[in-house]
Amino acid sequence: MEFCAGGGGGGGGGRWRLHQLVVAMLLWISLHRHVLGCSNTNCNLVLTEAQGDITSPCYPQIYPNSQACRWVLQAPAGFIVQLYFADFELEEAPGCIYDRVMVNTGSTEVKFCGLTADGLTLNSTGNVMELLFTSDFSVQKRGFSVSFQHVAVALRNQKVKIGNGNGQTTKVAVALPTLSHLTICFEVERTSQKQKEWLFTYYKSNGDTALSLGFDGSGVKLVVNAVACPLDSIVSQTDFTSAMRPFCFLWTSSSGLVAGYLNGIYRSTICSATIGHSVEATGEFRLGGQDSFNGNIYNLRLWDYAMTEQQLAALTCDTVGNVLDWDNSQWIIPSSVAQTDATLSCICYPHCIHLTTTAPASGVSPPSNTPLTTTCLSPALGCPVLPPITPSPSTIPTTSMPLAPSMSASSSSSTAGSASPEGLFYRVSFVVEDGGSAPSPQDVERTVDVWLNDTFQNWTHTVYADSIRVSQTSGNPSSYTCQALLVLYYVTNESSGEAAVSTQLSDRRALVGAGLQIQSASIRVQLIENCAEDGVLHYSWPESRPTVTQTLPCFPNKEQSASRSCLISTQNYSSYWSAADFSNCTDIDTIEVSAENAAEVAEQLAVISNNELSSEEVSKVVTKVKQLVNVAKINATLASTVVTIISNVMTSSETALAATSGEALKTVDELVQKIEFEGPSVSITSRHLALGISALNTTVFNGTSFSAFMAPNSTDPQIDFESERVNPLAEVILPASLLSGVSLSEADRSSLSRINFMFFGSTSLFTKEQDGRSLNGYVVASSVGNFSIRDLRDPVQIEIAHLSPQPPLNPLCVFWDFSLNNGAGGWNREGCEVSKESSSNKTVCLCDHLTHFGILMDISGVSPHIDPQNNKILTFITYIGCGVSAIFSAATLLTYIAFEKLRRDYPSKILMNLSTSLLFLNMVFLLDGWLASLDTEWLCLSVAVFLHYFLLTSFTWMGLESVHMYIALVKVFNTYIRRYILKFCIVGWGLPAVLVGIVVAVDKTSYGLQEYGKGDSTEASSEVCWILNPVVFYTTCVGYFCLVFLLNVAMFIVVMLQICGRNGKRSNRTLREEVLRNLRSVVSLTFLLGMTWGFALFAWGPVSLAFMYLFTIFNSLQGLFIFIFHCALKENVQKQWRRYLCCGRFRLSDNSDWSKTATNNTKKVSSDNLGKSLSSSSFGSSTANWTTKAKATLNPFTKRHSSTESSSNQ
Repeated sequence: MEFCAGGGGGGGGGRWRLHQLVVAMLLWISLHRHVLGCSNTNCNLVLTEAQGDITSPCYPQIYPNSQACRWVLQAPAGFIVQLYFADFELEEAPGCIYDRVMVNTGSTEVKFCGLTADGLTLNSTGNVMELLFTSDFSVQKRGFSVSFQHVAVALRNQKVKIGNGNGQTTKVAVALPTLSHLTICFEVERTSQKQKEWLFTYYKSNGDTALSLGFDGSGVKLVVNAVACPLDSIVSQTDFTSAMRPFCFLWTSSSGLVAGYLNGIYRSTICSATIGHSVEATGEFRLGGQDSFNGNIYNLRLWDYAMTEQQLAALTCDTVGNVLDWDNSQWIIPSSVAQTDATLSCICYPHCIHLTTTAPASGVSPPSNTPLTTTCLSPALGCPVLPPITPSPSTIPTTSMPLAPSMSASSSSSTAGSASPEGLFYRVSFVVEDGGSAPSPQDVERTVDVWLNDTFQNWTHTVYADSIRVSQTSGNPSSYTCQALLVLYYVTNESSGEAAVSTQLSDRRALVGAGLQIQSASIRVQLIENCAEDGVLHYSWPESRPTVTQTLPCFPNKEQSASRSCLISTQNYSSYWSAADFSNCTDIDTIEVSAENAAEVAEQLAVISNNELSSEEVSKVVTKVKQLVNVAKINATLASTVVTIISNVMTSSETALAATSGEALKTVDELVQKIEFEGPSVSITSRHLALGISALNTTVFNGTSFSAFMAPNSTDPQIDFESERVNPLAEVILPASLLSGVSLSEADRSSLSRINFMFFGSTSLFTKEQDGRSLNGYVVASSVGNFSIRDLRDPVQIEIAHLSPQPPLNPLCVFWDFSLNNGAGGWNREGCEVSKESSSNKTVCLCDHLTHFGILMDISGVSPHIDPQNNKILTFITYIGCGVSAIFSAATLLTYIAFEKLRRDYPSKILMNLSTSLLFLNMVFLLDGWLASLDTEWLCLSVAVFLHYFLLTSFTWMGLESVHMYIALVKVFNTYIRRYILKFCIVGWGLPAVLVGIVVAVDKTSYGLQEYGKGDSTEASSEVCWILNPVVFYTTCVGYFCLVFLLNVAMFIVVMLQICGRNGKRSNRTLREEVLRNLRSVVSLTFLLGMTWGFALFAWGPVSLAFMYLFTIFNSLQGLFIFIFHCALKENVQKQWRRYLCCGRFRLSDNSDWSKTATNNTKKVSSDNLGKSLSSSSFGSSTANWTTKAKATLNPFTKRHSSTESSSNQ
């Protein structure tokens, strides 16, 4: 019993213990099942899926302790990441110091714990969002469940539902220009079909339809400027299906061509009713219309030119519409109508990005938060969604391909059958060292080529070496520098860049083989930069990736295209633009002009001229307009277009207009003669040119008037006939006697049928400055038929408003003379005078003929103060003075030439050169007026050049006089200079020659014929050959003289101080004698140094006339005064005259000792001889040698010459 009891008790105890063990184990498993079920969960992931879920470890059970999780959510460019917390429970604590979730949205970082994030939605600011989860060692909760999705923000990733009003209308946010050619492409899918349905409508400002496409119940129509063009032969309503399909339509105004491109087939028709029409600007473009299409539209783009079939076939997702593009910035889209669709053709999702991603700069890797993928290409209008590409030897090239210049650039508009993505290009360089096998560079190149391709086998991306260059390192025969071009293709979503490529190379550097080793520190990897945006006049080439070819519509014929490729140089593996290919483009020259197509050509030229034109293009446009005017029958409509063309041309730069302005003016003259009109008058206006034509009845003509004025709220000047306007821009009043004094035959008189009036609101076709005057008014022209009207009995009155108010500075009334300047035209004032009715705001002109009239204002303000009478007097003084000066300059020169003893010293030789210069200056000036009257261009040019040259040589020798005085007075000791006079001659005659030679070489037209002395009267004017270019005059004459004048003034002061400083030491002369001697020195130096030329600097304002008289008198007689003071009054000169030229008691005996005046070498200079010896032949021959104030030591420069003279006379 005990045994059984014990056994029974033992068995029951055993069962109880087993039951306890099972219960304990089940309880332990229950309490720790989360640990057993999720201990190996990976919570550090990069998620690129378009949508998905994220949960905390072991969710919905409590999360483990000590967790550190990180999820990176990455969307393609053009998308953001949207995060939604469906469930959220963490340990709660102040500041979330224990367990927490942190979300980095790209711009901010937010922290959550407790229940705060439950039901919350967050959006990233970029295409990357980061979520981090951290738990501590105690207290766990349920955790969280998060859903995420990619949301399209770029319009390229969305389709738009075509609205039907009710606030759901999609509109264009940019202004559309006037279109005479267009191409519009889009993709569309329908949801249901209606009897009438419109895809888009462009409304004019008045509500009329400018452009529309849709079905009106009878067929598909393209509406252009309210004209409906049937498209039944191109497309039918059934072509618009429930599947997204691409369409392209184009229209050309010049030919009425309408074409469509669908399913790779190009069909066209002619809609003749639209020829000459255009789609007006400043309207409203919207999707749908009065009866909107039921469906969705995508990637609508608009161009201002008609594409060819080849261009349509090559169209890609990256081709941007130059008028309207599928971009958020250009559309106003209600949020409820935009839909994301992963099947859209140009979305390229999720395996590529688009040009909306910022292109990396040179040498910089793309942003790390952007997947580095390339733009995929489409066969036609779209870009298919590409599946991941698995690299294989059959699809990935392993041998190098030739690049620029022999490379074939892949075009962004090519690859009709290609579905392979483009690659990224990396420039790689590294140094390879030889371990002892001494390979050749060719062996190294082959080994490196194999190593590079093996290095990237089965990598996350497909990479191959396209080109390799190996060169031996200078100074190290066992070292080689390698450069390679790597092409990278993406086959996974993992991001990569320069660092990843460099790491892959470094990790595999030990596997080069053939005894070669790579220096790890020498590895350099750079992404090859894009070709930068480049614009030249009419062509703006966008930033492009390497090996991409861009196409742009030609100018002016936009139906053709120019191309340009971004290539990679084989020399340094950098990108560069190739030369643009304009072989398909036609030039303005090729436009054929005939009477039949005149209107079409004019419209085309109006569009062309509305752009910035080069000088060559302006010339071509004007030539075509001239041809058009010559061959066409000009009605008011055609004339209006031609006027617009000329007005557009007038906005071109002065440089572009320089060679064409004359032809443009003649074309306008021919145009007004040919315009056909009905009624008494017609006016045609544009922004810068206005024409008025009035019918003329010669039998009852009693005078007439025209005026130009600016109407309120208008930018175009208007023409008014007969009525009197207050303050017009310009007015022409023709007298009743206009035709009475004209000798015309009866046939000619009967043919007079019109009076023409032209107003030029811009003066760009005319010379703005002439003869020191500037154009300060509008330009008007008037003519009677095509006859020349001159010598009128009663003058024509022309009133012209000033461009800017001016004080009464002697305005001149001028007319445009086509015969001047070798046919280029210029201003002429013959037959015109200024009326006393003129004011500061307008000038009234009285002219005895009809032509183009304008106003020239004196820009210096001097000539108004010189009346014709004073002009006569000044001219008389000038010619008399110059004649006298020439005679006495010749006398001075002959004196020193004849008597050898007079020209032994330096001052006398300098004086001879100055007298020679003044002699030729005066002689050329005296001959100038006569030679100018011969009207020979080359002769006038030569005279002007010589006159300029001798004026400069005279200034130069005056300056050299002062330089010599400085050497003699200031630089007393050690001043011997070899070939002293030769060096002076090189400067005195050579420097002016250089200046004049430069002017002639740069622009010889700077010299020519000028008129002087006419003023505002009708009296005859003087003509001289002189400098026409004011810049040349003020630089080489005024500026040059000012420099010499300042030098001479300084020297004049120094000499006078020397003279006056010695006066106090003399006691043997009276004060009167000293004053007279000092005055003589002052006068002699004044004329020698040309101080009187300074009067010109003070000829301004009310004293201008007085200084002009002083200037004319003293400078025209400079040669006379130099003869008097530096020749006739010289003692040694008088002795030579008396010895050789006189007879009887005036003759000087031959035994007179010439050397007495120069033998005392220790005698100090006296104050009366100081001025004389500085300036003429007395230096070293008529006075003692120079000494300093305190020293009696002889100047070796003087001593040599004094001793020479003494010895020569012994």
